[in-house]
Amino acid sequence: MNTVIIATGNTHKVDELTQLLRGQGLDIQCVAMTDVVGPITIDETGSTFEENAFIKAMTVHERTGLPVIADDSGLEVDILDGEPGVLSARYSGDGATDASNREAVRTALSAKGESQSPARFRCVLCYMDSLRTIFGVGASEGVITSQERGESGFGYDSMFTPNGGSKTYAELSTAEKISISHRGVAVADLARHLRALANESGHATIDDALPTTDALIMASVCAVTGNTAQLRSTIQHFVRDDADAALLHEALLQSYLFAGFPVALEALAIADEECRVIVGEHQWAKADVFDIQLFRERGEELCKRVYGSVYDRMMSRLGAITPELSSWMIIEGYGKTLSRPQLDIINRELCIVGILASLGHNNQLRSHVRGAFLVGATTEQLRSCADVVIELCGKEQGNEILRLVLLQEVVALDN
Repeated sequence: MNTVIIATGNTHKVDELTQLLRGQGLDIQCVAMTDVVGPITIDETGSTFEENAFIKAMTVHERTGLPVIADDSGLEVDILDGEPGVLSARYSGDGATDASNREAVRTALSAKGESQSPARFRCVLCYMDSLRTIFGVGASEGVITSQERGESGFGYDSMFTPNGGSKTYAELSTAEKISISHRGVAVADLARHLRALANESGHATIDDALPTTDALIMASVCAVTGNTAQLRSTIQHFVRDDADAALLHEALLQSYLFAGFPVALEALAIADEECRVIVGEHQWAKADVFDIQLFRERGEELCKRVYGSVYDRMMSRLGAITPELSSWMIIEGYGKTLSRPQLDIINRELCIVGILASLGHNNQLRSHVRGAFLVGATTEQLRSCADVVIELCGKEQGNEILRLVLLQEVVALDN
C-alpha cells in the first residue's frame, strides 16, 4: 500500500493529500493518475459526493489494478437547499471558472433576499484496491457571504468563514487551512482504516466506532434510499465482530417490510460482502422454522405493545379494508420478523422511524414515533434518529420526526 494513485491530474491536490496522509503517520507515496494512465475524462454522474468519489476510484482502479484514492468535494449552502453540492466546480454552467461560480452563488443568495447563509465544505474520499472499498468523510462548517476577502485559496475560499474564526479560507495560511479543512478531516477519517490495514489487524483496531443505534439507523436509511456508498462506509465504521454483523443483518433484514425484497436483498448483499472483509468467514443465523401459530401469538403481543390503546381500533379498521393485509401484518411483519430476538424492539422501532421518515411515509411515521415511545425509546434517542435522517436525507424528512416527537411530548404532559 506504499504507492497509491490519486484520481486527479491536479498536482497541488496530490501534494496536499501526500502531506495530510503522512501527517497521519502513513508512509504513502501518492502519484497523480495522469502520470500512470495519462489524461482521461471521468464522467461524474453521481448525485452525491460518495457516488462521484466511488466512480472516479473505480475507473482508475480498473485501468491500473493499483490502490486508488479519489475525492469529491464541494460547498453546501443551507439557504440554497444544499447547492452547489456536487455541481460546485461547474455551478455557473459550461466554461465555469472560480470567479463565475462565486458570482453564481452571490446571485442565488440575492434571489433568496440574503447576503449570507450557514454552509459547509464537504469532502468524501474513496480508497479502493483489489480487496476493499473504504470511505473517509469530512466537513467544515461555517458561513458563506456575498463579500469576498483574501487572496489565497481557490474556488469559494474567499467567501467562506469557518465557524469559530474571523478569517475566510482565503485569508488563512496553507497550514492553517489544512488543520481545519474538510479534506483534512476526511483524510483523518480514512487514515484510521488505512492504518488498520497496514497493521494487518483489520477494522477491529479502529477507534471511535459508530454507536450501535446510530449505525443501525444509518444503515437502514441508506438501504431504503439506495445510498450504497454511505451504507458501505457505515458498515466499515460500525462492524467489529460477529455480534455487530448480526445486529446489522437484523436491521437490514426488516427493511423488506417497508421497502420491498429487492431493496433488502441488495443491502444484505453489500453487508455480507463488507462483513466478510472485516470479520472473515462467518455464518448468518438460520431462518426460523415457519410456525404460523407462534408467529401469530408473537405478532399480536408485539403489535399491542407498539400500538397501545389504539390497537383494537387500528386492527378493526384495517380488517375492514383488507383482511388479508391485516393478517399478514400480524403474522409476517410483527410475528415472524419484528419479534425476532436477535435485535431488541427499541432499536427496531428507531430504525423503522428512520426508514419511514426517509421515504416520506408520514402517516405510518406518526404511529411508529408513538410506538417507539411506548416500547421504551427516549426523546433523546428519537432526536438522534432525526439527526441521522437530516444528515442523510435533508431537513424536511428529519424535522417531521422532531415535530411528531414534540407532539408526543405535549400529549404526555397533558396526561
